Amino acid sequence: MKVFFESAALIEYREAALYSQQRFGLGEEFVQAVEAAIAVISSDPGRFQALEADIRMFRLPRFPYHIFFLHSPGEDSITVYAVAHHGRQPGYWRGRLRQMGHPE
Repeated sequence: MKVFFESAALIEYREAALYSQQRFGLGEEFVQAVEAAIAVISSDPGRFQALEADIRMFRLPRFPYHIFFLHSPGEDSITVYAVAHHGRQPGYWRGRLRQMGHPE
């Protein structure tokens, strides 16, 4: 399965890894957790909680982040829309969907 990160989600991912490294020395563990999450998501994307507009959510273990993604079965792909800290600006990623032309 192909996995794509929207540019803003990739920036969030990198910033979260850098913050985790600088603040807690856990940058590599954060990256490994995201990579493991992507592998789990790819194995069965439909099993995760569906939100509006077919966006699904994966709660990252050990870290206070959620991965918001869209599974496109016809294309056999996953698009990550956000790597979001669960306590900061909840729901901000919904605006990102509108900006990208994805119906809510």
